[in-house]
Amino acid sequence: MTNQTVHSMLKIFMPIYSLIIYRSYPALQSARGMKQAVMVSKPKLFLIISALTTAVLLPLAILPHIDHPFFVYRVSLHMASIIISVFLIVVSILTYRRTGSIKILYTSIAFLSLLVVESIFLLQIIDSSSRIMIPVAYRELPHILLLVMLALFGLGVLRVAK
Repeated sequence: MTNQTVHSMLKIFMPIYSLIIYRSYPALQSARGMKQAVMVSKPKLFLIISALTTAVLLPLAILPHIDHPFFVYRVSLHMASIIISVFLIVVSILTYRRTGSIKILYTSIAFLSLLVVESIFLLQIIDSSSRIMIPVAYRELPHILLLVMLALFGLGVLRVAK
């Protein structure tokens, strides 16, 4: 009885399902093509990442200190480093997904540690983060993460593929 019910329901809903899939297929193809075009075009990807990162960090880091030009330049330098590290993380992850190379995975993790270091440096100079009191995180952690980043780059460059 159950198989009969399922079969009769499939007979009813299959034409509707087919119609929906058939009608939306060109839209799905164009969305997939647009995604692939953005992922292949590194300048477009860089612009998207730059815009999103700036949109997130601008109200948090620059706007509260807009009347101090030196401070804005200093924060902008860290924001640029964050944008570049996010871009390099995304590109290396896309490359890793395409190639599956462990060297690229090491490089991705190295860029991730660079992002964490730059985020810590940005938090250090923002006034609102003075409430976060983790002395080790502010003094030693960036140096440890930079060492990890260099080690991962070394692993990625020196590792022999078998």
